[in-house]
Amino acid sequence: MISPLSIYQHNLAANGFIQDDTQLAAIGELDALFKAIDSDDKALQQGKSIYLWGKVGRGKTYLMDCFYQACAAKAQRLHYYRFMQFLHQRLNAHQGNQDPLTLVADDLLSSHKVLCLDEFFVSDIGDAMLLGRLMTVLFERGMVLVTTSNVEPKELYKDGLQRDRFIPAIKMLEANLNIINMQGLEDHRLANANGFAHYLIEQQCFGSDDLTDSAVYQRFLAQAKLEYPAELVEYQLSLIIESRTVECLAKVNDVYLFGFEQLFIGPRSAADYIAVCGMASKIYLINVPQMGGQLNERKVARGTEDTHNINQRVANRPFVLAKGDDEARRFISFIDEVYDQKRPLVIGAQVALADLYLGGRVVFEFERAYSRIIEMQND
Repeated sequence: MISPLSIYQHNLAANGFIQDDTQLAAIGELDALFKAIDSDDKALQQGKSIYLWGKVGRGKTYLMDCFYQACAAKAQRLHYYRFMQFLHQRLNAHQGNQDPLTLVADDLLSSHKVLCLDEFFVSDIGDAMLLGRLMTVLFERGMVLVTTSNVEPKELYKDGLQRDRFIPAIKMLEANLNIINMQGLEDHRLANANGFAHYLIEQQCFGSDDLTDSAVYQRFLAQAKLEYPAELVEYQLSLIIESRTVECLAKVNDVYLFGFEQLFIGPRSAADYIAVCGMASKIYLINVPQMGGQLNERKVARGTEDTHNINQRVANRPFVLAKGDDEARRFISFIDEVYDQKRPLVIGAQVALADLYLGGRVVFEFERAYSRIIEMQND
């Protein structure tokens, strides 16, 4: 029988993966949950759902995907951004009903009773209250959740505005989840990295409108000539994405070349990056600058301002951020979506990957982006 454990064991043998005792314990819990679901399609008892948390690169998403692969016919898999996009879309669709969240829960449960949710976090009090209420209804109706996060439930939305209103939701999650700390010492993405095949340093391109000196651009052209010899490369395109204009430096068929400024400076959201990855088979990104640095107190721009720990004050609500932290947040969101949709990405940056972020208020989140870029070098 195909099960999460058998898939994990097969990958160990076939792909030379490193056995990890923490992973082995977690996959055992996922395997037990899979067998319980397989033997009973009805609602399971509370407390059966699983919450995998820990540092980046410990295998949380990989183990969840082993579980999902084993029971794909009974489960749906969503990244957190897509889940929140679905939630808000369905709330709009059910606007005017007495309790629209229960209808959203019905929408989710109509096709699957098992939800695999990657990168669970909470970014603002509005989403916090929505998630708390929705998860309560879903658990009451027998949903099984397998989710991953970089923080344990009690640390969700830490230091957030009006966080006390979210505490009951945290207690509800703790009551319904088997919380597993993926506390392995090794970042497996870094261990498996064989070099930086798709991350190039090209300082000479900065401040220049001439792309010819860019190695990333030359790779883009080489792919265009090899895979689409009969098609002309289009330049300087204005794309309409999520009702906003996004400038694209060049494209051929569904292969796109963007500059950092076009994708990350100005109002952008996770929905933009979902749409970009949905229309592109491969993405080339140039002129990625060094981000972060000295902390400054200022008001944060509203793009994808999703973070684990931002210092805030209620009065005029300034935030303590480093230069480029707004762009860094959007860059992290973009990398998450590229990774989740498995889109090949070639990056041209001003500095080495290890020096891409100098520090600031998204150090915690940037570790995930750094680790995922490393893993994508092997694609």
